[in-house]
Amino acid sequence: MYISIDSQLVEINPLVLTRDNQLIACDAKIIIDDNALFRQQDLEGLKEEAEDNELEREAHRRNLAYVKLSGNVGIIGNGAGLVMATMDEVKRAGGAPANFLDIGGGAKKEVVQNALEIICQDRQVKGIFINIFGGITRCDEVAKGIIQATEGSPKGLPIVLRLAGTQCEEGRRLLRESALISVENMEEGAKKIVELIKR
Repeated sequence: MYISIDSQLVEINPLVLTRDNQLIACDAKIIIDDNALFRQQDLEGLKEEAEDNELEREAHRRNLAYVKLSGNVGIIGNGAGLVMATMDEVKRAGGAPANFLDIGGGAKKEVVQNALEIICQDRQVKGIFINIFGGITRCDEVAKGIIQATEGSPKGLPIVLRLAGTQCEEGRRLLRESALISVENMEEGAKKIVELIKR
């Protein structure tokens, strides 16, 4: 069952052995991988709507790994480890992450635009830190997506970007030309976005 329904967890707790040697599952919990629901369409309707909010549902529809948090610094990165390290660095700089948003590897400008649109819908967000390491992901593509997404953005949030890796020099050049704030490293970026939010 665990594998056949793409489970992340199948738990029986407690399992009771009766006096006549019968096993009874008194309670059970099953967690299905949301990213596998396309294979489990008969189970999708069973999902508890209360377990995520509208932004999380919209991000999922756009194939983004997004979790809403309670802070005011929007965070976008590529790779779960980098996003979590970015969140830690923002906290160390005195800020509070508003979300976890992983655009994944090889993200094109449309994915970055979708990510920014999701974050800009969160009224708690006062600024955004985008931290990209270009291995598969090309930094110039990310920069183009950010520039397109921020042109005419009604919210006018400060955005700080850190690009490193594949095509990062071209990405940084594009950002400089568009007057967006670009930094060299994660620590500098975290400090800068926290400073801009506190102004």
